[in-house]
Amino acid sequence: MNRRINRRRNRRSGAMAAEYVATMWLLFLFMFFPILNLATTGVNAFFLWFCTNCAATVGAKCQCLCAAVQIPAGSGTWYPGAYDSSRTKAMQIQGMFPGVGWVPSPTNPEVDVLLNPVDPLSPLPPVTYTVPNSSSPWPAANPRPDPDVYTILLRVVIRGWASPLIACPWFDIPGLSKPMNLIMSSQAQFENPPGLLY
Repeated sequence: MNRRINRRRNRRSGAMAAEYVATMWLLFLFMFFPILNLATTGVNAFFLWFCTNCAATVGAKCQCLCAAVQIPAGSGTWYPGAYDSSRTKAMQIQGMFPGVGWVPSPTNPEVDVLLNPVDPLSPLPPVTYTVPNSSSPWPAANPRPDPDVYTILLRVVIRGWASPLIACPWFDIPGLSKPMNLIMSSQAQFENPPGLLY
């Protein structure tokens, strides 16, 4: 009698062990990999923001907006403009992270100059100037900003993507089975406001 009971218990425990293995495999396949892919996409999204933030920080430290300047004039060191420096820094950092990318164009990464009134009660509205390309200085059609009236910010916008760890061709879910398209933006206060005039 005891032997029969033991055999039944052994069969039940063996069947349960086999079911546990199948269950664990299904949980591993349908939960672990998607969570791993989403986590990787999140980390890559941070790296895309990091590219944007570093580009804005480097551009805000430049001596001028677009055209390179020589300081002191005629015999000194040449300093590149914020537009070229921002774009170069973004591309340099993007090369360090294979899960981050964007299609380079004259407007991607986009470099803008934001003018916010210094006095918060001022009736002056905020102004945004998009820098068209590295060969043009401050837009000629617009009045040059007065650093005493406006706080001058440099903004960098990147339209790119963050890739998951493993691409799954049988799903069509951004961030889980294919790259997620993102728009990242970062801004920094320009450290040399008079330089924006060149």
